Amino acid sequence: MELHTKEKLDMDRLSRQAKRGDAGAQFALGEVYRNFKDNWRAIYWLKKAAKQGMAQASRAIADIYRSQNKQRKADKWSALARQMEAQNRDEYESIGDSSSASPSETLEHEEESVEDIEIAAAEGDVEAMYHLGVYYEEENNTQMAVHWYDLAVVEGHVQAAFNLALIYSKAGQKKYALELFKLAAEQDHDQAQYRLSLLLAAEGLVSEAKTWCEMAAKQGLISAQFQMAALLEEEQRFDEAIEWYTVAAKRGDIDSQYNLANLLAQRGDRTDAMKWYQAAAEQGDAMAQHNYAIMLHQDGRMDEALTMYKAAARQGLEASQLLLQRNNETW
Repeated sequence: MELHTKEKLDMDRLSRQAKRGDAGAQFALGEVYRNFKDNWRAIYWLKKAAKQGMAQASRAIADIYRSQNKQRKADKWSALARQMEAQNRDEYESIGDSSSASPSETLEHEEESVEDIEIAAAEGDVEAMYHLGVYYEEENNTQMAVHWYDLAVVEGHVQAAFNLALIYSKAGQKKYALELFKLAAEQDHDQAQYRLSLLLAAEGLVSEAKTWCEMAAKQGLISAQFQMAALLEEEQRFDEAIEWYTVAAKRGDIDSQYNLANLLAQRGDRTDAMKWYQAAAEQGDAMAQHNYAIMLHQDGRMDEALTMYKAAARQGLEASQLLLQRNNETW
């Protein structure tokens, strides 16, 4: 089965760069977690980016606090963002008198200490337990992360169950991962539903896998939409597969665009197949570039075809390289 790996690869890359101190990656990772509605982890990374002077990150934090009806914190971060923008324009001194704290100094005081969170957790604060799990996971202290996530799960924290399931899944402890993914999935956690479907499919429980995958897909999770289409394609239910591939392809998923083009080409729908090959090719998929080049070639659009063949060849696609070599073309 072809599994969707693009999101995982992107997250792994962002995480590595963020941990090395790349402000852009810290901001991007924060935005990813924000989209996942994992606000505490989003704030964790956005604050790191803000400390490096990214006004954009400060504004994002303000938006999160505003969505939580924490207006005072939202106002503080909005003000910090304005200060950073002014400082970036070499106009910071015009904001106030020289005794005012700089944005970076203000940020140092904004951070809540781990000790404060531990005190809150010890007093039964479930969010604090979860936050400690996130903190220790980011610090690569898996034992402590598991400890605090586990306590939060007992108190019914859905995101903690999902995060703990990921840890067990990476460690190869499938039984615990399945239990925790299912626990979160039953609470409509779309990522948990998707991950659960992958584990079930790997165990050969395709019917149950499809049920959970469809739930996540209907919630709008692109990776689940792709996976749902792939499962349907395996069953040769091509009309339904095309529907799901189309939903994800329209949202920019490169794997869905390529697979959709393949199915449409097999059905003889050349116009739409060419459209989706082009979409995937423009996002850098080597096979899509090669197939799009073939169609351009067939239409007599030789210069465009050559450009696409060369793009695929530069990515190491042997079929394109051999074709160019036969025609004495370099890439």
